[in-house]
Amino acid sequence: MDKKDITSFTSGEKAGRYMNPLTDFGFKKIFGEKDIMIAFLTDLLNPKVPIEDVIFIDKELAEDEEEQRGVIYDLRCKAADGSEFIVEMQNKKQTNFSDRIIFYLSRAFSAQGKRKTEWDYKLSPVYGVFFLNFHLKGMKMQSVRTVQLRVDETGEVFSEKLKVFTLELPDYRDKPMEYPKTRLEYWLYNLANMETMETQLPFQSQQPIFSKIGGLSELLNMSEEDRKKYYRSLDDYWTDICVMESAVEEGFEKGMEKGMEKGMAMGIEKGKAEGIETTKIETALKMKRCGFPIEQIVLISGLSEEEIEKL
Repeated sequence: MDKKDITSFTSGEKAGRYMNPLTDFGFKKIFGEKDIMIAFLTDLLNPKVPIEDVIFIDKELAEDEEEQRGVIYDLRCKAADGSEFIVEMQNKKQTNFSDRIIFYLSRAFSAQGKRKTEWDYKLSPVYGVFFLNFHLKGMKMQSVRTVQLRVDETGEVFSEKLKVFTLELPDYRDKPMEYPKTRLEYWLYNLANMETMETQLPFQSQQPIFSKIGGLSELLNMSEEDRKKYYRSLDDYWTDICVMESAVEEGFEKGMEKGMEKGMAMGIEKGKAEGIETTKIETALKMKRCGFPIEQIVLISGLSEEEIEKL
């Protein structure tokens, strides 16, 4: 997560009437509802055949062997046609995140394998849906990204059975309501801004399920038990954000320090090449870096104005 991503949702925001849907509790509270999940998947996939039902299945896939790692998903559900959906909320930027996606989906596919019986390797589709509270590093900035297996030479789809969606939320934060244009973007806008909203969720005429989401998410409607769970989850959320923000600040400071050290070394080498004493160069560079007037640097370092400017 770069500094822009973090500051866009960590500073100066006023709490609204709704819970933060990006917390673990908030995300599962909303998308753990069957009709909400169906409405979202329909707007995401635009399926040819309506998704009439989903069942939530075990979120944990145990390791196949002792040395292998198990997988615990945020939410995992299956449609009537056998299609499986892994739906995750990712707030913390993670090294090798694309590899993690491949691993998650691979485990879901391998779990379909039949043992001790004839099996023709026919697989049901697996869709990975990843909401991201940051922009993916090293890739072109894009709010909605769809990934499939394709043939390089022809662009043909190699298999419809595997599809990944990454949905990046930062672009939708604090934007005017005219910003989103599609049904999927209405979801991303509401999720990105819900915590600070003070009126009813927008776009209910386009997607009536937002009325239910608003009711589920209103803090005043929560039971005492759910409110306690939510605030514990919110505390975990902000702890993670603060840790990331501190890491960015620390990295920024280290980068600045390295840059200044490099600049100092280059200045010294340049001065040496012109026959100027190292101690004078170091003194002049330090004073220059601290913003001393050129006249004072000349006086203290003993270098001429022309020599200092060359540094």
